[in-house]
Amino acid sequence: MTVSASLTRQQITAEFHSPDSACRWMCGINGPHRLEVPHPKELSFRHQGTSLGNVSIGIIEYSTPVHIDIADLTHSYSISLPLHGTQSFELRGDAFGSDSGVAAIISPSQPLQLSMDESCRKRLVRLSRQAIERKLSQLLSHELPRPVIFDPRMPLSGTVQEWWRMVANLQEMLDAEGSLCDLPEVWSNFENSLITSLLYTQPHNYSSELLDRQQGRPAYLSRLDALFRDSLDQPLGLADLERATGVSRERLYRDFHTHFGVSPIAYFRQRRFEHVRQRLEQATPMESVSSIAMDCGFQQLGRFSQEYKARFGELPSETLKRRSTIPLQ
Repeated sequence: MTVSASLTRQQITAEFHSPDSACRWMCGINGPHRLEVPHPKELSFRHQGTSLGNVSIGIIEYSTPVHIDIADLTHSYSISLPLHGTQSFELRGDAFGSDSGVAAIISPSQPLQLSMDESCRKRLVRLSRQAIERKLSQLLSHELPRPVIFDPRMPLSGTVQEWWRMVANLQEMLDAEGSLCDLPEVWSNFENSLITSLLYTQPHNYSSELLDRQQGRPAYLSRLDALFRDSLDQPLGLADLERATGVSRERLYRDFHTHFGVSPIAYFRQRRFEHVRQRLEQATPMESVSSIAMDCGFQQLGRFSQEYKARFGELPSETLKRRSTIPLQ
């Protein structure tokens, strides 16, 4: 193993044939994790890469099937694209595969299981959690109340493919002697472009708010939409919306009519009816119209049924009955 530095740039080369040594090395990269190697005598672990500032780019391979359990990346985002072979993930109860056509991005605070086949050789990008959150906070002009969680699957098409081409170009520059990357002002621009373009390219839990700012829609509307999603089973009044946003009633009316064509309460009420309709369409045999309606915060059942029919052209009982006649597969 050799580590050399050029200014703040660290060129890293590691090679191990012991599972314990490979695990210790990757613990220093991704934090504590468990490595299972069914055929330890066949292990030939290699990691070549470069770290500079808030970015690390490299190539990793094990040359034998491995299974890895990671509790929490904690301080960084791990983004990988197999150049050869395949890898598979189990994350938040969801399983998906990753190959040369589908990259993967793992966010902090996301326990996961990762399996790599014997031919998997992948490009690995690590981005600082602090740098991601700082840049998104700048783009949104407010502190982030929740961690940034990306959709884990990254199909290579459109702007995602362009982003990976940028990564490959940066890796080539980082690997070169006397690179422009050694100039702090130049690297700062490269790093900023890599992080900013990822935030606009790959969906995450702040994407809609980021898009709103692009389109000139007030950012508080996205935060209010999140409040609506969390309050679908209870009524909200204008006073609640004013307290939650710090925005006047007059501006609430003006912005909702401008961007949604209805008043704030009418918009929220439509969201609640769409929610109850979805519940009726997915009802179990033990559920009834009244139980679902009351569970969703509708107490006056007669009025609820009338308004439901006016919105959807059928009574809630008809929606429920149609769902119950769908044959089981």
